[in-house]
Amino acid sequence: MFETLRVNDTSGVPVWIQIRNHMIFLIRSGHLRPGDTLPTVRELAIQLGVNYNTIHKVYQDLETDGLILSGRGKRSTIAEIDREALSLPDSPVDMVIEELVRVVRETGVSRADAMTRIEEAFAKLEDR
Repeated sequence: MFETLRVNDTSGVPVWIQIRNHMIFLIRSGHLRPGDTLPTVRELAIQLGVNYNTIHKVYQDLETDGLILSGRGKRSTIAEIDREALSLPDSPVDMVIEELVRVVRETGVSRADAMTRIEEAFAKLEDR
């Protein structure tokens, strides 16, 4: 399920948010269903090549949002949720864009400056 997830250390989006957004997408799209068991924090950290604490933070955040259930000594599972009621973007790209917009607003970067930076990032990628 997480084999398709590739963490991008240079994207500017924190790794934990990339992983969290991917998991939310899997839940919303029905790839992960209520009752499905998630890998342990350690297993997923090894699989993705990230720090244990990063995955722990993702799981804590998803639990706070009511998307997963976990308990000491128990495997985390997907919670019973109304996927249609989730106010989540339709794709991982939309999730990243929403997170980008949030960060832009929080840091006080203007919309015009953000758009210029996005265009520059696309230009750099196209030059490669």
